[in-house]
Amino acid sequence: MIEEIKDIKLIENLFKKYKEKYNPIINDYTFILVFKENDKYVGFLIYQLLYEAAEIIDIFVLDEYRNKGIGKALINKMLENKQIEKVTLEVKKDNKNAIMLYNSLGFKPVSIRKGYYEGIDAILMLKEV
Repeated sequence: MIEEIKDIKLIENLFKKYKEKYNPIINDYTFILVFKENDKYVGFLIYQLLYEAAEIIDIFVLDEYRNKGIGKALINKMLENKQIEKVTLEVKKDNKNAIMLYNSLGFKPVSIRKGYYEGIDAILMLKEV
């Protein structure tokens, strides 16, 4: 089950092991979707929406729940927002699983951001909705 939440503290508390210092910028343009299975939060997606352009800020699924379609479900839920005409995201160039997921959803690489992730290049990807 996917639900939208507004309180970033839930993400910070539930996914402490995800990042020690997780501090995304949350504002009026930020949306947080969480995936719940058997009363347990197992993943989330954070995106920002400015007019018709969305940017995926972060997506995360607990290790034991990966490769079960949860990331795809979260992105598809985001895409139900009728305002969205295009979506961008950055992904580490060596994150093959994430790149395969994004490709399967119709995202295309459009640029490289040199050293974006602590010295590792990022691929900027775009999906036109």
